[in-house]
Amino acid sequence: MSVDIAVETPTGSAPPTEELVAPPTTTRGIRRPTSAQIFGIASLAAISILPVPFGDFGYFIGQYAIIYAILGLSVVVVTGYAGLISLMPYSFAGIGAMATGVAMASWGWPFWLAIPFAAVATVPFALVVGVTSVRLKGLYLAIATLTISNALGETFFTWEAITGGDSGHFVDRPVVGPVDFGGDLAFYLLCLGAVFVLLFMVEGLRTSRIGRAMLAVRDNELEAQALGINVAKTKLVAFVLSGMIAGLGGAFLAQLLISVTPNAFQSPFAEASSLLLVTLVAIGGMDRAIGAFVGAIALVVQQQIFNGFEFFFAFVGIYAALTLIAFLLFRPGGLVQVGKILGHLTRTRPVLGISIILIILVVNVGGAWLILSLS
Repeated sequence: MSVDIAVETPTGSAPPTEELVAPPTTTRGIRRPTSAQIFGIASLAAISILPVPFGDFGYFIGQYAIIYAILGLSVVVVTGYAGLISLMPYSFAGIGAMATGVAMASWGWPFWLAIPFAAVATVPFALVVGVTSVRLKGLYLAIATLTISNALGETFFTWEAITGGDSGHFVDRPVVGPVDFGGDLAFYLLCLGAVFVLLFMVEGLRTSRIGRAMLAVRDNELEAQALGINVAKTKLVAFVLSGMIAGLGGAFLAQLLISVTPNAFQSPFAEASSLLLVTLVAIGGMDRAIGAFVGAIALVVQQQIFNGFEFFFAFVGIYAALTLIAFLLFRPGGLVQVGKILGHLTRTRPVLGISIILIILVVNVGGAWLILSLS
């Protein structure tokens, strides 16, 4: 048994040359992923391989859902983080899509240069919207953005020099060496990589300085202003970042559609698509980046699957409305909150938690299969 002896040295004398007690060694800067993060990554990986058994049809549905998830991330920033109700994310996507069409079809730019150009093209419009709407709140802000979206449909999206007229622009999917992204699988993987990068960026924005300022403005503008936060500037930044993300989504939307026509971004389709984006983010989880991804999988996939069945397609809107009301009343955190509850239940009571998850999967998958079979 060893005994540690503390030696006192008189003032002015040299310290002892040998330390009797070694300091504990700590490893800083290395942060192990939590179980929730590991579960989230595993869930994303599992969802990503769902289209594989369905071939090209599954890949097309997956592309559509992922692009709507990218557009939903713009709603997360402006509404989930900053608390601003904007009903024009699809108009920003249209600006990005048209910018991509002009850059690729008219100027001969590659897709990789058209992507940042599509994001930058939305900045002037986002600044105008932000400046004119920054002093509005709630319903008045929603009406203002809806009006601006309608105005863009009647002005910008009728400008033939930009839109190419009724024929629009035809864009080719990119090719990198031997990899041709014209195939459904390759383009699906490209969209998947893009949405994962944006998910981490938007989630990182939440904990950044400007992200914390947005959350403070959302919770209480007066307290945020008392803390020295420039409320107007914060709202303007939220609008600009939201518009740029939607512009990026518009670039991928142009690649998905191949033919970019202005009719897709005019009234009433633009307003309806913007409402769908807000709805899917609210159902997925408004204040978390993953909520846009989960909400897009839940709503857009069903919408696309039932698109060819006129009778059942009418019920998708009713289902979405009822689901939105139920989540706003009982689970305001959306499917992300439900996932956290089920995760905690699975850890504490594994049998019950896994049983509930299996029942939910069987009901949804079995119901979809039954409807398709009856059709």
